[in-house]
Amino acid sequence: MTNVAALPAVKPAKKSRAARRAPVTARQQRRLGQLFAAAGASFLPIASYVLAHVEAVERPYLWALVAAALAYSAPTVAAWATRWTRSPVKAWGFTVLLEGVLVGSHLPLLNASALAILVAVNAYVAHTNAAGRA
Repeated sequence: MTNVAALPAVKPAKKSRAARRAPVTARQQRRLGQLFAAAGASFLPIASYVLAHVEAVERPYLWALVAAALAYSAPTVAAWATRWTRSPVKAWGFTVLLEGVLVGSHLPLLNASALAILVAVNAYVAHTNAAGRA
């Protein structure tokens, strides 16, 4: 018969770092999704700018990708602009001008301004929509 008191106490095995980490909450997953949505939506105006001013000059078939980026961005910007202009006509005018300046203007200050606004608007709208608050 074995004396239980004579046996050394067994320490429980340490949990790995991954096992000790708190589980990811739904709120944290939503925030990560919002971050990815904002980053993805921000990429489109940047890609549109680079393709229009650098890539498509030598490879005209890349204008199809510029059109695809504009097809995503323009309705997003117009919907956002409709909220603050309270006029779909003004919103689409603003959108066409902004997207047109981004793609068509050769003045660096205008390009940079349009790019900054489009990146910010697309990121904001995507972040908001991913949170389910739009």
